[in-house]
Amino acid sequence: MPHPTSPSGVVSPFAGMDVPWLLRMRAETRRDHPFLIWAPFDAPARPWSYGEFHDRVGALAAGLTKRGVRPGEFILIHLDNCIESMLAWFACVELGAIAVTTNTRSAAAELDYFAGHCGAVAAITQPSYAAAVAANCKDLRWIAVTSHNAGAEPAAIDLPAWAERFEALFADSADRPRRATDPEAPCSVQYTSGTTSRPKAVLWTHANALWGGKVNAAHQDLHQADVHMAYLPLFHTNALAYSVLATLWVGGSCVLQPRFSARRFWDVATLHHATWLSTIGFCMKALLEHPVPTKHAFRMWGTAFGDPPAFRSFGIPIIGWWGMTETISHGIIGEVDQPNTPMAIGRPAAEYRLCVTNDDGTPTR
Repeated sequence: MPHPTSPSGVVSPFAGMDVPWLLRMRAETRRDHPFLIWAPFDAPARPWSYGEFHDRVGALAAGLTKRGVRPGEFILIHLDNCIESMLAWFACVELGAIAVTTNTRSAAAELDYFAGHCGAVAAITQPSYAAAVAANCKDLRWIAVTSHNAGAEPAAIDLPAWAERFEALFADSADRPRRATDPEAPCSVQYTSGTTSRPKAVLWTHANALWGGKVNAAHQDLHQADVHMAYLPLFHTNALAYSVLATLWVGGSCVLQPRFSARRFWDVATLHHATWLSTIGFCMKALLEHPVPTKHAFRMWGTAFGDPPAFRSFGIPIIGWWGMTETISHGIIGEVDQPNTPMAIGRPAAEYRLCVTNDDGTPTR
């Protein structure tokens, strides 16, 4: 993606913008509209309007600043899907810290690698992971722990003596930090899955995050009236960029669940009038065991293949797509308004050129 400005004076689409700007703008233009709807399994759903979420992000950014977090420092966010994970992510990028979202299924050695590799100065986690974070992330200044495990009440756990409550991090949103808008400033880090070697740290700039929101929303034909449903992990690009940031870009709503639950899926989807879903084949196969309600609001699903015959019983158009942590948006995408070849991924996205090569680097024919 081009820089906001180049020596030739060319201006990018994100000049003068960053992630805090986008959230602030939506809080001004859609203040009372639901942005994130936190839907835990064992408690009523909790909607967060754009205005309320923006205010709470400011309070956390102010509190993190008072806690000594400085721009350019890395904060580990080791959480399952929950509203705290999004508050922490947006608060970090607002004050200029770099949010590092890590896979909560990581082994001890992986946690040690993540924290040491990025040089994390602090971590935000939940009770079920607090001991592992404390034991394996040795150079942290502090750890903050949420009051629940992705909506579930924790069992009696001995937290590290130096851990503190996540809720204690908040301060007055009026004291939220101010910094110059810089779309090229570092924003966040996600580690790849490590299929070919050790996981790679992919650093997003604010412009990258805005790119993800804008382009993914366009690929999915998202609008303000849409309700995106997200149960895939927020520490991956899929849920964060395809679902949350794309929703933020258009001013829609996003329903966050702790994880996938076939038994609860249709009840949550119909209750919140979900119109869009990013999913995977495993989840769709599990849903075949449950009746499809006649009055759901879904107009489109996206997954790794388009219009798979095995899932036609859902009666919902399914587009294929492909992307990576490094691409942020889909590099290959199906068409939302045209027929797609069943089981095909799609075509190269308009923003990319793709080349398929042999092992020796020569193009395939």
